[in-house]
Amino acid sequence: MAPAMTTTTEARPAFATAWETDILDAGAIQDELNKLWATLGGPRHGGQAPGEMVAEERYGGGQFMRANTLNLLAVADTDKHIRLIEETVRNLTDLQPSRTIILITRPTSDTDSNETHFDVRVELLESTTPKGEPSVRFEVVTIRSDGQTSGNLPSLVTPLLVAELSDFLWWPSGTFPRHTLFHDLLGIVDRLIVDSAQLGRDASGIDTLRSLLDYDSGAHLLGDFTWHRLSPWRQLLAQFFDPPNVQPCLDTIEQVSIAYADVRRDGSSGFPAALLTVGWLASRLNWEVIEQLERRRSGGWWAPLRARTGDHGREIELRLTPDTSPHAVFSLRKVQIIAGGDAPGQFTIERTDSDDLITSSESPSMPPVSRMVYARRPTDQRMLGAELQRFGRDRIFEEALALAAKLIP
Repeated sequence: MAPAMTTTTEARPAFATAWETDILDAGAIQDELNKLWATLGGPRHGGQAPGEMVAEERYGGGQFMRANTLNLLAVADTDKHIRLIEETVRNLTDLQPSRTIILITRPTSDTDSNETHFDVRVELLESTTPKGEPSVRFEVVTIRSDGQTSGNLPSLVTPLLVAELSDFLWWPSGTFPRHTLFHDLLGIVDRLIVDSAQLGRDASGIDTLRSLLDYDSGAHLLGDFTWHRLSPWRQLLAQFFDPPNVQPCLDTIEQVSIAYADVRRDGSSGFPAALLTVGWLASRLNWEVIEQLERRRSGGWWAPLRARTGDHGREIELRLTPDTSPHAVFSLRKVQIIAGGDAPGQFTIERTDSDDLITSSESPSMPPVSRMVYARRPTDQRMLGAELQRFGRDRIFEEALALAAKLIP
């Protein structure tokens, strides 16, 4: 049983120890964790002998409670992503992993050395609750390895995963499609969490994600931070067509135009978000991909889609345009849908800053309407927390991803 969901503040280190070693010993790491738990006055094994779980979750006279939820593996290969993982895990609210294992695969400065080397740090973090409930404590194991030893990490890390709990892999950078460690770790986890925006303009990464959705052979459950950021866009696009007198426009859509951030300073891009938005629209409206994306002379991409209405097909023009203006600092800048025929209309959403979206719509059956909507971009803590509480499939996301991958040339 997991502890009750409670809102917590930033976790702070309770106890920690660190050492350097040439041989990564899972037993030694477990021994150090047991010592830390024992320091807190808990049972001899800190509530967990290696390879087993216990039902009792409260130790030390009810003064604190041990998180008993899941294992989180997180991989970092740059200083930026090391900080991102550490800060995000410490600021999680409502749920903490029972054990977080952070793997740092950045090569050491001694590039000429042929010796294996690991830096290990184990710590207990404590999240306090505002209502006087027992503090929640959970474990973080950080392993820094040189590039030559990272290939052995999956077999070395497996014994550290707490038995009987689900295993999540969070890979926040866009290096996962070409990293051997990523494919090796997939064999030991149940769920994968990425941020496709970090793929930049590398559309092949979207196809790598799609390949994981193999329904016939134990597919991995997949989560994407970019999909979370698209939630208000999807909701507002759907709301355009809620009024019965506007719904006929769905059958007369002729053009979809999406402006997205090209490449930002951190290497991320809005291109994956644009692809997922198209995939969502097409999968919900039963559109088909006729041809893959083609580059436009004026910049960006173009492709025809086909909507099935009765015995006849209706073609929809898709335009994806990179926005390099100073205002294009977020994944999507603008989405516009134009309908024609017997039910014309124009529907637009545009992001103005990190907090607000502006929507506008117009059709013969309704006067022009424009409004500003508060839609703050979610934090990394919020997105990771949401993914860690999802244990089933997100079929709509998977269908959007599968269709988006068909557009990739």
